[in-house]
Amino acid sequence: MTITLSRLTRAAADGARLTIEVPQSVGTLHWSGLTKLAGPGFARAFTLTQRGGNKALPTHVFPGGRVETFRRQGYDLTLYEAADRSDSCLVWVGPYNEAKTWFNGPAPRRSVLNTVLAAVDFADGPDGAVLRARRPSVLHQFATTVIGAGDGFQVIATDARATREALPDWQGATRGDSEVWRVALDLDPDEKQRLAGTPYEWKYTFANASAVYTVHFIPEPGPGALRAADGTLVDDVLSGLRVTWAA
Repeated sequence: MTITLSRLTRAAADGARLTIEVPQSVGTLHWSGLTKLAGPGFARAFTLTQRGGNKALPTHVFPGGRVETFRRQGYDLTLYEAADRSDSCLVWVGPYNEAKTWFNGPAPRRSVLNTVLAAVDFADGPDGAVLRARRPSVLHQFATTVIGAGDGFQVIATDARATREALPDWQGATRGDSEVWRVALDLDPDEKQRLAGTPYEWKYTFANASAVYTVHFIPEPGPGALRAADGTLVDDVLSGLRVTWAA
């Protein structure tokens, strides 16, 4: 069977460039990501989504709360705070993508916000947003992840140099230039029984010289675990998906 592949590129938050080969049969992927920055007096986690990924914040997370927007060249900054000041977050909103960091309490003083803004650069583009330290010699960036979600599956990719030690300690199967492992998901007993004997009870981890990426398939809720097209989806993704990571 011949699988038709599409090749696309995606930017990670740390500026790395991903080349992703994906079967055309999976359709459009929706992208998100994670990254962390830490240094003296500074520790922040950031989540990234495509534009609109945070649209539920004012209505579902902070209903009746404070919303304040600041215009910047190339993007907006929006500060959200709960009505009872129990939680808050800051969102960079670009034309294509967004980045968010949480404060887990009241919105910080303006001087603290300025410290966060002075520490990072946000640059947006059609293939992903980059959010990096302005002074990389002071702030260390780590745990950068790119996530692609399709209809029925998700792929999570990282830099092989940073995550190779987290791979299983037994040898995986060989697929081209990659090593592949199948590892059982940590499911509750009812879900484990429902998904027994299907691809949904496993995660599939691939490692090549540049990238480590994990695929898992997402079943529909209810008594049935497989949709009509799922057999083709699983075969196409596991046979055709490939990720390379260029720092």
